[in-house]
Amino acid sequence: MLYVNSLRVPAVAERVRKEFADILETAAGRLAEQIALAEMLQAVGRGWYEELAPHLRQRAEELTGVTPPTPLRA
Repeated sequence: MLYVNSLRVPAVAERVRKEFADILETAAGRLAEQIALAEMLQAVGRGWYEELAPHLRQRAEELTGVTPPTPLRA
């Protein structure tokens, strides 16, 4: 979750990714990152963290090869 929240500041995201690479590069770490991304995208759909939406979509696409839809706020 820390890494996902850091995506809007590329330098911080890169530092976090390097510091936790041994965890993030495992199968469990990749799955956890995907879950965190999905949870954050759901939060965007509820009107939270809207500034993160483009970064979340980009990272999700990098991990899965699919660009996830970002629900519009009602």
